[in-house]
Amino acid sequence: MPTKKTNIKKTKTKQKPQKAVKGKAKKPKETRKKNLLPKNKRVLVLLVAALFIIIIGAAQAVILISMRHKAPAKEKVPKAPEYYFSKNEDISSFTAIVGKRTFEKQEPVSESAAKSAADAKSSTTAQGESTAPVEPEDTYKYVNLDNASEDLKSYKDYLETKKSFIDVTAESTAAASTEGETKSENAEFYQLSGPSNDSKSYLSITLESSGDSVTVTAGKGSESWNDYFKNQWDQQKQVISDIQKQPKPETTIEQAENTVRSQSQEKLKLSESTDSYQFIASPGISKIDGKDYYTVRTYKRLPDSTLTYIATYLCDCSDNSVGFQYDEVSGKATPLG
Repeated sequence: MPTKKTNIKKTKTKQKPQKAVKGKAKKPKETRKKNLLPKNKRVLVLLVAALFIIIIGAAQAVILISMRHKAPAKEKVPKAPEYYFSKNEDISSFTAIVGKRTFEKQEPVSESAAKSAADAKSSTTAQGESTAPVEPEDTYKYVNLDNASEDLKSYKDYLETKKSFIDVTAESTAAASTEGETKSENAEFYQLSGPSNDSKSYLSITLESSGDSVTVTAGKGSESWNDYFKNQWDQQKQVISDIQKQPKPETTIEQAENTVRSQSQEKLKLSESTDSYQFIASPGISKIDGKDYYTVRTYKRLPDSTLTYIATYLCDCSDNSVGFQYDEVSGKATPLG
């Protein structure tokens, strides 16, 4: 018998679609990169780099320093002092009295030169003319002055009237000449001394003018002001005594007139003989360049009996000599031939 085929239905199993899992997929762990250099070699590299930086910095510093040395340094303008000596001496400087002036710094004196100057002054001390300083002298120079003589006299007046300094120029002239200094014709020189706060010394200031400059030298003497002043006073009294012992000049106004009248026409540079003129001396004595003179005026009598002035002559009171014709307006004395 034929066999009946049984139709067997195969049941197909439908697979349900899987839902995607929401969320981030896990990434695989990254493997750390290993340093190619060992630890000790890394330290060595860092040290070499630091050393290299230090060397470069040092080289730059050396270059900068050398450039500074090569660059011309700007000269500092010297500053004039406000005081001489220490401030407690209260001696105002030259510029503090006469006003702002150009100050020129002086090079310090060498030890040998300072010793020579001290030896020269010590020799004059033995003669009673000067006293060597007990400390180095300081020198200050002021240049390009409009009127050096006037400035010098203003400062000299300050020392004498405000600080009780005395003029001892006569006593120090010999000491100055021993130093072999050459003075110009218009140069002025004064030596002044005054009291110090130091009871064992006195102050000494030298003022010198030459051309358009004034030099101030400040130092200290090696004895007390009282002893020094007494010594100066004793010397002055001796000078006065010596003068009083000398015979007094007999020159009078009348003698001065007669002396000028007795001179030759050529010497007096007159156009006519001296008998044609009238000579009249001015009352009193005129001090010119430190000497005493009678000023004798010369007149010419005109036809109407009036007198016209011709010239003035100087008659020396000490020896009754006539050596100069004098311009009373300008103050100039012209030597007679």
